[in-house]
Amino acid sequence: MRSSRTSIVVAAALLLCACSDAGPRGRRAARPLTDFDALTVEQTACLFNCPVFEVKIFSDGRVRHSGPSFEHTGGAHESRIDDQGLAQIAKALRDARLDEMRDRYSEAADGCELPATDMSTILVSLSRGRGYRNKSVEIYTGCLGPSVPTERINALIKAIDPVTGTGALLEQREQAARMRQRPAGDSLPGPRG
Repeated sequence: MRSSRTSIVVAAALLLCACSDAGPRGRRAARPLTDFDALTVEQTACLFNCPVFEVKIFSDGRVRHSGPSFEHTGGAHESRIDDQGLAQIAKALRDARLDEMRDRYSEAADGCELPATDMSTILVSLSRGRGYRNKSVEIYTGCLGPSVPTERINALIKAIDPVTGTGALLEQREQAARMRQRPAGDSLPGPRG
């Protein structure tokens, strides 16, 4: 009889402990939308006038564009994305499977076959909360080969770009810089009539 009472008390205590983190009745803790604290994508220079930039996405939705392509055309740019955008980026990160990648793809030992020269490098850095493993992948865009995850990195960047507006922002900055460089008397061709 005593062991059955003890079992009941232990079971009740375990149930209460399991429920104790629930907080006030009717309120649930917010589920995180991302698997990261910050995600950073950087692109370096290349021979063919590639934009050089860094875009950093924070788990609270803040986005910061910086780097030479922004600094030389009006300075860093900050914006915010919504929960749906954060969820899209988190899904793209899971699909890319960064943790399965090597830290670097830039030479023959990394799987590069006949690497092209004078291309840019892309660095994707994932910062996670305390106690979790951070991850960075550096990929030289001239590094091609069957073991190089070019398609996964490209898919990740294509998923991030429309959410953060990086490509459109870079294009706007480039157009504005071209307009400022035009000689004073030049005008754009207008409609002929």
